[in-house]
Amino acid sequence: MAVSEKPAAAAAADPVPAADPTAPYAADAAGLFVAMARLNRLVRRKAPAQLGHSAVAVLATVVWSGPLRPSDLAAREGVSAPTMTRVLSGLEAGGYAVREPDPADGRASLVRATAEGAALVQGNRSARSRVLQERIAALSDEQRAALRAALPALQALSGDD
Repeated sequence: MAVSEKPAAAAAADPVPAADPTAPYAADAAGLFVAMARLNRLVRRKAPAQLGHSAVAVLATVVWSGPLRPSDLAAREGVSAPTMTRVLSGLEAGGYAVREPDPADGRASLVRATAEGAALVQGNRSARSRVLQERIAALSDEQRAALRAALPALQALSGDD
């Protein structure tokens, strides 16, 4: 037997590494990640929020989805229950959200945005949208067309069908 040959039993025991089907997209993913991070940083810098990123995200979810249980909010935002409790405490202290009894289950509560909370989300979104509008207006016609064409793919990536 040649030195490079393995006995049949040893060859069968060595699993053949499966090819990574996502490998051809690594450069695309890296470029998109960097571009999104820079765009997000630019928008946050030019139109800062009155609350932290997590609090704004939670408040926006409540505004757009309606009253939710804290546990459902935590699941949607991908955070632990204690983290959600801290975020909600801050939103309540600022007058942006309230907890009310759940009419379907008196032992549970629902988080609802106050008028001030809804206004903050809409204003924050509007200010940040204006920053993006200004940046989009500065693009060439071809770049704007490419951006419009990419929107369905970007929405699919984010899970927004």
